[in-house]
Amino acid sequence: MPRTLLLTFALFSGFACSANSDEPHSPPDTQATSKTTANTTTDNTDGAITEAGDKILKTGDYMAMTSKEIIRGGCWNYINTVYTRSGYPQGKRHYILKSKKNSGPYAKPDMIKKGDWLYYINHSYNDIEHSGIFVKWVNKEKRIASILSYGGESRKKPGRYRNYDLSHVYTIIRAKD
Repeated sequence: MPRTLLLTFALFSGFACSANSDEPHSPPDTQATSKTTANTTTDNTDGAITEAGDKILKTGDYMAMTSKEIIRGGCWNYINTVYTRSGYPQGKRHYILKSKKNSGPYAKPDMIKKGDWLYYINHSYNDIEHSGIFVKWVNKEKRIASILSYGGESRKKPGRYRNYDLSHVYTIIRAKD
């Protein structure tokens, strides 16, 4: 019986990358289109970057592209690790927007800054919740952005840069400088 329970838990914990209920793991009530490369610090034409955002993007890039680190768990675990290693554990983060997945209100593009931790509806993967770190706008008008994210679901792959549809961002977490 315990083995069956463990197997069931393992299966269900991988379906949504951020399905735990602990704060800030999953906000209350709560499109990958192609691969892209990151330009994390020099391109400021599509949004401001804070010192904290710069540190977060550099740490995330190192983990994804250089050390190719695999973090046990899903997208929340990965991003939490990036933020913590950057010097921004839970107590050094604050909510810019905290709303409901299915009813919003949803973020306006100008609310999002480089290095922000976003929760959004992943329209390219069954409209499940997903989270990632905002890198830059690819097409701000269409709300397509480059995001550093983590696939989760027991994949043995490091973080990656992909373009996502950010038309339904329902939570923005930002590091406190």
